[in-house]
Amino acid sequence: MIRLYRILPLLIALAVIAVAMYLIMSFRYSSDRAKATLVKAFFWIFVVLSIVFAVITAYALFDQNMAVTELFGSCLAVCVIGLGVTLICRAVFRRHHPHYGTDKTTTATFVHESLGTKFGKAFAKAFGEALKDVFKPGSKR
Repeated sequence: MIRLYRILPLLIALAVIAVAMYLIMSFRYSSDRAKATLVKAFFWIFVVLSIVFAVITAYALFDQNMAVTELFGSCLAVCVIGLGVTLICRAVFRRHHPHYGTDKTTTATFVHESLGTKFGKAFAKAFGEALKDVFKPGSKR
């Protein structure tokens, strides 16, 4: 319980970041996009924090500083647990929304030609033969 009290500022900061990010993204885009962005962002936040806390914990353990080892070891444990929870959330999100995270792009098909395209084809058909010599490469005017 005492260790949880020591890492409470880390937990509060992560919660504030998560709430602010979700509110901004869901207001600006959609809630599905906000969830996908939140999962991706927190995955990388927890990966980076886990690496940083692991290095600090290893250095403190090597230096035999037990107070720092316990503090940053607790932070490392929270980050590893958070990384696990984030991976579970990502799996659940992808199961419910399989279209997110795929790089499959589809090409657009034109149902109707635009008016400009139709006009261009009609102009080329009507005046193409007459203007063929005018726009011929290498012709002098």
